[in-house]
Amino acid sequence: MNEGFNVYWDGVKKELKEFYSQTDYHMFINKIEYTDFNPKTNLMILSVPSNFIKDHALKYKNQIESILSKISGYKCSINFMVNSNKKKQNAETIKIKNNKQNNVKSRSGEKLINSTNKIDDYSFDSFIIGNSNEFAAKAALAVAGNPGTHYNPYFVWGDSGLGKTHLLKAIEKHIKDQFPAKKVKYVTSEEFTNDFVNSLRSKSQEQFRMKYRKLDVLILDDVQFFANKEGIQGEFFNTFNKLYDNFKQMVFSCDQPIKKVKNLEERLKSRFAMGIVVDLRPPDFELRMAILKSLAETQNLTIDYSAMEYICTNISGNIRDLKGSFQILLAYSSIMKTPINLEIAKDILKERLSGIHSSPVSVDKIIQVVAEYYNLKSHEIIGVKRTKSIALARQIAMYISRKITRLSTTQIGKYFGDKEHGTVMHATKRIEDMMNKDLKLKKDIETLLESINSE
Repeated sequence: MNEGFNVYWDGVKKELKEFYSQTDYHMFINKIEYTDFNPKTNLMILSVPSNFIKDHALKYKNQIESILSKISGYKCSINFMVNSNKKKQNAETIKIKNNKQNNVKSRSGEKLINSTNKIDDYSFDSFIIGNSNEFAAKAALAVAGNPGTHYNPYFVWGDSGLGKTHLLKAIEKHIKDQFPAKKVKYVTSEEFTNDFVNSLRSKSQEQFRMKYRKLDVLILDDVQFFANKEGIQGEFFNTFNKLYDNFKQMVFSCDQPIKKVKNLEERLKSRFAMGIVVDLRPPDFELRMAILKSLAETQNLTIDYSAMEYICTNISGNIRDLKGSFQILLAYSSIMKTPINLEIAKDILKERLSGIHSSPVSVDKIIQVVAEYYNLKSHEIIGVKRTKSIALARQIAMYISRKITRLSTTQIGKYFGDKEHGTVMHATKRIEDMMNKDLKLKKDIETLLESINSE
């Protein structure tokens, strides 16, 4: 290994840091490490901790090579290699050696306990990013990197199992790591309420207020729990104002848009919306695959691609369900000492998956409903005509297919005249952007969704 050429990589990173956002740099570029450089071929080898990071790092390949060539004075190229953390590998080796002294049942039990802890590692590094959560994750990292100065409060909403608690605890962990002097507290709204009730019973309200109003960062999960509780709403309103006036960071989560929470004071709703509001949507097929792939790599589970594809096709809306299915397969693989193939996945998960999306909406049905809504024929939507009305209806049908089916963009594209993955991605992004500006279009799509789901 040519350690002397490490200075080249230091120079490249310095320029990349100026070019990219703090979030991109922290999550991806900073994970790339110098491994070797061959001065004869001008090839630099860079290592990354996982295939997921490698996939993102490849986006920077051309720019890295350009900067490296400028710094070295020669035309250079780079290659990425996946290199798992050696300390983790060593720890796993020690654990396995120690486990050999125990019986199979004990060994499996210990592995499963440790696996669960790893699966629930609430950090930014373990939060897999996709189209449905990228904005929420990057905003969360910006908040954690500059508590009390940007996006205060940070409010994230979404259905159960999409990663709200993960982001909140990742913010907590990051701030504690980077700002150890700050007083940070993560608490559920139920725990906050119980704490308040106990203070009333013990006549220690002042201690309760000091506990929360002296914090530098308050992270409150599931604020919809405050609904119908007038006393706690009034107390929290005053706590919010005190923290906000003192430039203290607040982070909140909710299972729905705050304006839709019934029996919650309007003054509180307005406070929650004062900073930045982000949402978490159900993960698309590609994100589900990335999450499952990351879990398999972390847990050293050997699983066929076809088995992963089967799982991600049949679990569409909930990351928690995806992790639960993974844990079942991990347990089976550990106990039976076998890798997971498609047949095993189908057999082991048949009961679990039988109740999930038992009657999925077909893309054909979506195309039919969209066509009728816009006074078109189905064959026009899947055809090649690009008139404005047909193109818009086609993109809407692609967007809805992506939103409510279990299919990947490649699979969806086949229903639309064998369109490519990128075409479906572009259509989805365009409709999402248009919906943010065009209220009529947004209403049309809501009507279409109601119609499709009711049939």
